[in-house]
Order: sequence, then structure tokens, then C-alpha cells
Amino acid sequence: MVATPSLHVDRTTLSLRELATSSIRNAILHMHLIPGQKLTERQLCADTGVSRSCVREALRLLEAEGLVTRSPGRGMFVASVSVAEAQQIYEVRLALETTFSRLFVERASPRDIEALKAACDAIERGMKRKPVTNYVEALDRFYDTLLGGAGNDVARSLLRTLRARISYLRALTAESSDPEHELETLRMFRGIVEAATRRDSADIARRCKAMVERSAVYAVAILTEQGGPARAASGTRSDRPSGPSARQAFRRS
Repeated sequence: MVATPSLHVDRTTLSLRELATSSIRNAILHMHLIPGQKLTERQLCADTGVSRSCVREALRLLEAEGLVTRSPGRGMFVASVSVAEAQQIYEVRLALETTFSRLFVERASPRDIEALKAACDAIERGMKRKPVTNYVEALDRFYDTLLGGAGNDVARSLLRTLRARISYLRALTAESSDPEHELETLRMFRGIVEAATRRDSADIARRCKAMVERSAVYAVAILTEQGGPARAASGTRSDRPSGPSARQAFRRS
């Protein structure tokens, strides 16, 4: 009789891989690991405290997310988002988010609308806290709630494949935004929630379109001003760490 292969999952190994992936991802989104920076397995093992196999798996996952890129013969690097790629990402967002904001109005339950209000409140709190990733996570939550209430899991999945790069662009713009820009952003999010509460599909689509277009112009301007994404770590927010060691960065993230 042929023995049945074991389907046992090594929870410890999986957990370490997940933690390593999360730690490196957060270090990239915190701008502790900057675009164009070379990543060495030995250093990442020392910084994260996990094995080389865990680091390799984490890098493969982050490569699939678009946060890490492989250069033949040179190794792995933190990925850069070019101006052209940023414009394309915002084009995808514009097409999907304006359409599915209308569907949110048509399909969302009262609980979904309350969740959208709560997500907007989280954005306001995130603006006032450190690090900047708290704000980025709140933005992710808002849009995930919007797409979830629209009831189209295919669109939600499509945007999830871009989520890491979208989060990177959000972190980039948040690093460079001033209080006046943040207040206008919050006002626009409140407007989206108000349109959803009124069940006004035309107004919410208009407001989502305006939000994406404004974000696109701002992100492209920052990338262009900085001479490309390789200098994306030179944000101006006062909460930005000043030259932490890699090990300190991973401990914080």
C-alpha cells in the first residue's frame, strides 16, 4: 500500500516567511530601504534574524508584488516606480475606482457605509500619527471597503495585485505632503463618504475621479522633481527617521 504523502504544514517556517516578508515590505514602504538599493541575502538574514531560505522566499513574494526587482548577473534590488509606470497605475485606478464607486452606492449595505465612515476616520487619525505607514494602511482600508461594498471580487483581486506599488506611491506622496495638502485630501474623502451616504452614484464617481486625478498629478510631480524614484527617500515629513541602521529599521517595521 502506497503511503499517503504528509500534508502537514510547518507553521513555524510559514510564520517566519510571512514575518520576514512583512518586515522587508514595511522597510521598503517606510523608505528605510530606498528604490535602487541592492539587497543581499546575508545582510537581510542578519537584519531580520531568519534563515536564508526564508529571506529567499520573502524576496520572491516581494518580487511578485513589484516591490523588488531582479537584475540578471547583478542581484536583487528595491524596485523603482518610474513616472510612466505611476501614470499607468493611476489610469487603472481611475477606470476601476470610478466604476465601482457607483456599484458601491447601488449594492452597499448600511454596515458597508458605516465601515466606509470608520475607514475615513482612520485616515484622519493616520495623518496625525507616526510612522507614515499608519496613514497608508488607512488609505488601503478605505479603498478595500469601497471595493468590498461594490460586491465585485474580480476587480478587488485585480487591484490587490497592484496593492504594494499603490502603497509605495501613497507612502511617497505622504512623505512629501504638507498640512494643507493633507486637509484637502481629508475633505475629499469626507465628500466621498457623504455621496455614499446619500446614495448618489453620479456624485461619488465624480469625487473618486477627482481624487485619483489629483493623486496622479501630485505623485508624478514628486517623482519628476526628485529626478526619478531613486531619490524617493528624500521626503520632507518631520517624522521621517534620520539615517537609521538597517537593523533598527527592521526592528521598527
